[in-house]
Amino acid sequence: MTGESGTTPNYGVLADKLVFRLLVAAPAWTLAAVTALYLFLLGSMPQYIARHAGPDGIGYSSTTLVLAIIAAVSASAFAIGGATAHGFLKAGHWYQTEKMIAVGIVSLGYGVAGIGLATMLATVRLAAGEIEGDAIGVSMVAFVLAFIAAAWTYTLALPPGELEQLGTD
Repeated sequence: MTGESGTTPNYGVLADKLVFRLLVAAPAWTLAAVTALYLFLLGSMPQYIARHAGPDGIGYSSTTLVLAIIAAVSASAFAIGGATAHGFLKAGHWYQTEKMIAVGIVSLGYGVAGIGLATMLATVRLAAGEIEGDAIGVSMVAFVLAFIAAAWTYTLALPPGELEQLGTD
């Protein structure tokens, strides 16, 4: 990424710390919070929860397995998004498209973490016979809200992406 003078901009130590906090610390704290809530609610959640609701009925799986998969997908999105953003920033190729890619992938991690949080909160203190597919709808709303909140936050907090010059000779 080159500035008007043709040099790669240096965002400085404060920007590096901000990027570290956004791409490493915040996702790590989010996963830690989801894990802590799971451990806190473990005895209050049913052994099986709805993982799918469709025309063929409701599909159930182990609560621990579903939440472990959710955590793994979220952690993967955080790792891929963080590595992507770090790579673009280090290479000096931080244009608007690259920023959108990184923000989208990291926001996906927060959206999936939102699914885990909503699933735990929607099923806490339910008996096995009371489990319905309603938790799936709540978790989808949580995904959308967490994704939007993260996308706005990361779009505003990360360094701005430069305009890419296309078709110049």
